[in-house]
Amino acid sequence: MNDKVNRKLLAASGIAAVIFAVSALLLGILELTVSGISGSIDFLDAGERWSSSGDRFAVITLYAEESAAMSGDQVKSWVRGIDAKLLESSVAPNENARSWAYTYAAEETMTVYGPKDKATAEVIAAGGDFFVFHPQMFVYGSAFLNDESNPNGVVIDEDLAWKIFGATDIVGMEMTVDGVPFTVTGVSRRAFDRGIYDYTYGERPRMYMSYAGYVKLRGDGEHITMFETALPNAVRGFAQNIFSSAVTANEETMSVMEASDRFSLMNRYANMKILKYSWIRENKIEYPYWENEARTADFRCAILMIFEVILAAAAVSSMLVSFVLLRSSGWTVTDSVKNLYSKSSKNQRKKRRTPPENPQNIRRKRGNP
Repeated sequence: MNDKVNRKLLAASGIAAVIFAVSALLLGILELTVSGISGSIDFLDAGERWSSSGDRFAVITLYAEESAAMSGDQVKSWVRGIDAKLLESSVAPNENARSWAYTYAAEETMTVYGPKDKATAEVIAAGGDFFVFHPQMFVYGSAFLNDESNPNGVVIDEDLAWKIFGATDIVGMEMTVDGVPFTVTGVSRRAFDRGIYDYTYGERPRMYMSYAGYVKLRGDGEHITMFETALPNAVRGFAQNIFSSAVTANEETMSVMEASDRFSLMNRYANMKILKYSWIRENKIEYPYWENEARTADFRCAILMIFEVILAAAAVSSMLVSFVLLRSSGWTVTDSVKNLYSKSSKNQRKKRRTPPENPQNIRRKRGNP
């Protein structure tokens, strides 16, 4: 090594480089963890499930307090408004298809009756493309057709099936709610292997019915507290502009967010800065279980973001320190290459100057006469 190189500074530079490498590795692991957490939130991928062409979509959600619940006619008016805005922007649907997906829902606790017993269930009454946003793991059957002319299909989970039927293979069988018969089209399984989901899903069994079926029970009043859309978003902000121009939301009683962008780096950093206020309730909105799952994931990712910021700072500072120390040590790549070349040349010259060993000496070393 060049005598002018300060070996202590060079060693310190190497230690700083190791710190940089470890920090960068841990930062990558945390990013993979965040990706795993966000990837478990099903409704964020509704646009990908809806589009077969790979176009970019944005999932935009609206949640309302019960006091600001909407009617089916109000939601249909919003849908027509979004359709019109998309056509004005030259986003035309393909033949026999829609260019975007949406769903809306009301929630209520109901007593349901089966041939074996009755049970109290959490009921989600949904219209539109609910199972595109919230796919279920079906044990038997499939989702009901959201057809207003035949609104009596329901999906129930395994817990409810066991309680009121005493079995799970009950597709096609009837149950009743307030004396109105409904036919089971599918039996779903809750995802026990997802910790947040399992907690927010709750202990009570669940049932999914069409909003048209719900209207038969409760009348067409104002019951809807959730409206979700998956809109084309080829240009950033396009979907949000379409939504806000067609949907009138009261900021005091409603919450609107672009859900598909919630786990971006900037949003996670913003959540980190307000982490200590995250549990303060600012409205009276009763979020559905999937949104509670997402909000819990927001909190977890904000915690991880604290460590990511620390690791990023460590990586950047150690990289700079390593560079400064390396320059101060006097070490250069050119000198290092020259030293290697010089050592290699000396070894080659030494080999050429060394005479071959006498054959007799070789035989003596081997023990031969």
